[in-house]
Amino acid sequence: MLDETKRDKILQASLEEFAEYGYEKASTDRISQRAEVSKGLIFHYFGSKSKLYMITINNCIDDMFEEYKNVKTDNMDFIGNIKLLMKIKYDFFNKNPLYYRIMLNGFYNSPAELKCELQNRYYELSKIGMGIIADMISNLQLKKGVSIDNVITVISGIQNILENKYLYRFTNDTASFEGVYTIVSDEFMNLLNIVMYGIIDEK
Repeated sequence: MLDETKRDKILQASLEEFAEYGYEKASTDRISQRAEVSKGLIFHYFGSKSKLYMITINNCIDDMFEEYKNVKTDNMDFIGNIKLLMKIKYDFFNKNPLYYRIMLNGFYNSPAELKCELQNRYYELSKIGMGIIADMISNLQLKKGVSIDNVITVISGIQNILENKYLYRFTNDTASFEGVYTIVSDEFMNLLNIVMYGIIDEK
């Protein structure tokens, strides 16, 4: 059984390596040097570079969702809840820039051999996120003929539009997370307000 301290050092070293170099250019030699263990030990306990990568990225995802576990949204309106969820995500990535880089590259620049696995993981994450939003929507007084699924479809559409619009900046300017995220979150909230309250000034 691998000593827990060594395991933690290997996972921290792999996080640093994959975040800095991406999957393709990451080196298990450098990971072993960073962790101060033999490369053989890494392969013995983690199996392969690809398995180590998936363990690392899944740890990042698990840590992120820990931030949402104890969130209380009952006393806020829908827009306030959305802002809170976005702030949690922003604060998490601001505190953990390596997580931001490895997850962004993993999901948007997926290595060919892991593309299917990463896309499935991204789909699972999206479902969890939309499930949280669906619970919040269930507390709204929706107009006749409007379903929770309709609202989820619209919100997902907004997210997809913004992802496509700003993907280049996110993936090519990972050092400027704060500035890019602020632009995207402001535009998202503006579009969400339009969806919620319409485009016509009835005064």
